[in-house]
Amino acid sequence: MSGVDKLSTLRGARLSTHKINDIVTISKTYKLPKRLSTSEKLRYNSRTSGEAQVFPYDEKLIDNIRSHISLPSLTRPRLVSKPHKTDRSQVGQSALVDKLLSGRQNGFFVECGAADGETYSNSLFFEMKRNWTGILIDANPTYHRALLKRNRRAYVLHACLSTERRPMAMYIRLSGVFSVVSRGQTKTGNTKVNCFPLDAILKAINVTHVDYFSLDVEGPELEILHTIDWSKLQVDVLSIEYRILRREFGRTAILKTATLQKLQHLRQFFYKLGVYREVTVLPAGADDAGALDVVFSHV
Repeated sequence: MSGVDKLSTLRGARLSTHKINDIVTISKTYKLPKRLSTSEKLRYNSRTSGEAQVFPYDEKLIDNIRSHISLPSLTRPRLVSKPHKTDRSQVGQSALVDKLLSGRQNGFFVECGAADGETYSNSLFFEMKRNWTGILIDANPTYHRALLKRNRRAYVLHACLSTERRPMAMYIRLSGVFSVVSRGQTKTGNTKVNCFPLDAILKAINVTHVDYFSLDVEGPELEILHTIDWSKLQVDVLSIEYRILRREFGRTAILKTATLQKLQHLRQFFYKLGVYREVTVLPAGADDAGALDVVFSHV
């Protein structure tokens, strides 16, 4: 049963008006995730010891998340402004990931920080050229409306990824692709948004194997990675934005010391997991301080 069929069944009568046709064209047979070895599990458990363990997530939470998820658009035409330009990634993420996965067909992506579903999209190429589906997540309500209008062949969720192993409410300061989520309200331009743990979101659509995870949330990437139970979820390739910017008086500058510190923390995190290798930073040719993303691949 495909991910779309599973979600339809789980949501029952509420989805009775959705006609799921030609599902085989975007579905895939999910492989069981490779389990971590005993030593790897010990490393994971020692890192999380002392923290509240909330797996498996409560079914009420899972049902609540399902109620926020829009199904892939399978019958309406995909609406993108430049249909012939399939690679819309900002610094070559799609091309590199496609090479790492040897042009894999029928995969599943997670793109958090999906924006409008076209501008700087790291997943659109795989949907259009490799017959993938996936889930597009963005906390910005304007982008959520734009995502729905694109008719992407992917789930759409208006939410942010929680930085803790529980759902939480946060506030987003709207600023286009630079929108920032925080715990407290600011004086202007803030909107309340639901945040869910990634594990719980994927459980809601019955996914345990992700071919490509694009994480770009303008700050708390590392905190989000710490919420994931890596013994239950396999991700083949990840691209993670780590650049830290300062914006003042209409100008933007890279904070190089903070950027390098964040990159080092990401490297330490994946080294401790023991099942990922660093591939490169992007764009190609950039040094660590000037790059935007770092890419890791499952070994």
